[in-house]
Amino acid sequence: MRAEWQAHIDELLGQYREQRDRLKGLQEKLEGIEASAEAADGMVRVTVDRQGRLTALELDPRVYRKLASAELSEAVLEASRDASAQVADKIAEAMRDITPAGPAGEGAGPGGIPDLGKLLPEKFDMDSIREHYGLLGR
Repeated sequence: MRAEWQAHIDELLGQYREQRDRLKGLQEKLEGIEASAEAADGMVRVTVDRQGRLTALELDPRVYRKLASAELSEAVLEASRDASAQVADKIAEAMRDITPAGPAGEGAGPGGIPDLGKLLPEKFDMDSIREHYGLLGR
């Protein structure tokens, strides 16, 4: 019976490691998420990263003739909000099937991305499990 338990534990540990590797790949994908949005009839375009930080701002030269400074500021903010909302949607979509249900932001790391390493910790204490079942040293 102990050999059966050992084989089962080893199989579960292998599955655990495969799942952890898959989550690491997803984490890398999430870190590359960005989005762009436009405002003021396309004269203002912004790009934000996964944390909503502005990484690019493009202004059509006509914008200086058509918008007052307050309108230009509002257009930049509007485009930034839209792009940030797109990023949040992309993250939520990618995470939908793998994160446990819970309050928004629970366990989230920078930029609202859950810390996937906390879902499946790298160090898995198999020795305590083996000891519990009398399998330590086998």
